[in-house]
Amino acid sequence: MRKLLHPLVILFTLLPIAALAQEVELNEEEMAMNTWLDQQERQMVAMVERLANINSGSLNRNGLSEVASILSRELTTLGFTISSLPGRVIEMPSCPGSNLVLDLSDHVLARRAGLASGTRLLLMGHMDTVFPPESPFQTARQQGENLAGPGVSDMKGGLVVMLYALRALNEEGLLDGQAISVLLNSDEEVGSLSSRSYIETQAGQHDYGLVFEPSGGNTMIRGRKGLGQARMVVNGRASHSGAAHEDGRSAIRELAYKIIELENMTDYETGVTVNVGIVNGGEARNTVSPCAEAYVDLRYPEPEQGTTAEQQFQEISDTIYSYPGSDELSAETWVQLHRPPKIPTEESDHLLNRTIAIGKLLGQEFNISDSGGGTDGSLSQAAGLPTLDSLGVSGSGNHSDREQANVSSLVERAKLSAILIKRLLEE
Repeated sequence: MRKLLHPLVILFTLLPIAALAQEVELNEEEMAMNTWLDQQERQMVAMVERLANINSGSLNRNGLSEVASILSRELTTLGFTISSLPGRVIEMPSCPGSNLVLDLSDHVLARRAGLASGTRLLLMGHMDTVFPPESPFQTARQQGENLAGPGVSDMKGGLVVMLYALRALNEEGLLDGQAISVLLNSDEEVGSLSSRSYIETQAGQHDYGLVFEPSGGNTMIRGRKGLGQARMVVNGRASHSGAAHEDGRSAIRELAYKIIELENMTDYETGVTVNVGIVNGGEARNTVSPCAEAYVDLRYPEPEQGTTAEQQFQEISDTIYSYPGSDELSAETWVQLHRPPKIPTEESDHLLNRTIAIGKLLGQEFNISDSGGGTDGSLSQAAGLPTLDSLGVSGSGNHSDREQANVSSLVERAKLSAILIKRLLEE
């Protein structure tokens, strides 16, 4: 097994892997699918716009339900049976008034039963975006060769690529008798905290996994870092900042010491990074803070690094830095290693190589890279399912108001995916 190169934050670096698989030329069915897809660009753009104009931030249950209904109806017309998988409520420690609770929406599982001896494919994508309902970035619009809008690249464009690849297969009658499952989750952007068990269960029931995350600048991702998140809450003692400053025990001051220790865990040589992304605390300018909290991101290339970091988080939480020996300060920490590293295997490299070879037949050229970003493909591959997780659109500016998708890549990736799915099902 090949280990990931360090540091993984350097993207778009060509990695040496085994010689590319050889793929036979397109047959009549595959050319017919391409011809059909060539006529679908306008409809695909319209579908991406429709989905992107529905706010489906990870905590927007109504928006996610609407997106799920649209996609469920589309999959039903393709002969899939739809099931709803319940979300769950995730509670995290927080200061009074923060009350951080993730009320995660339900997920969609669509199935087509196939022959017992056939190849079983699991297609995956997420319906949620990072943009909450109050975000000013809410509307999709076409700008020349690009489509700009929330989630057009990550990953409503990918959902449309998946849907139209299946439609193209259906046009040629190639879905009949095939075992294909589609899992659409609602919480990928917050770590798949309620859908992880469903992904791992489905991974054990299939032969290959395909995830429709964006392909960046025409780049296929081979390996990924593991991801973790932590919530650290410090409780102190409030007092008047002028009349009784010495009686207080500042939670903000203690958290500041802890933040330095957390950030010092970053080691570019080993590929471990820690980022304190959100900090809150205090009640008033003239009050010694009784509570402060931080939300922390962790990235790590090797599984044991995640375990070590989790232990370090707890040690930092348990240590009192600002008032040594004080029993009036305490901390509570919640840690989730929510995505393991995606370590390439011989089977996943074979899947990657086949995809690139099919791309060459279609005139699509791809680079190969490792990435510090996480996807649900890391969960399925760690559960033993060879997974390719970058079949979506060519896009940029993800997680920002600069997000956009290249319009022509909608049809291009749908062609690539349709032929890949067809050939995997024929194995």
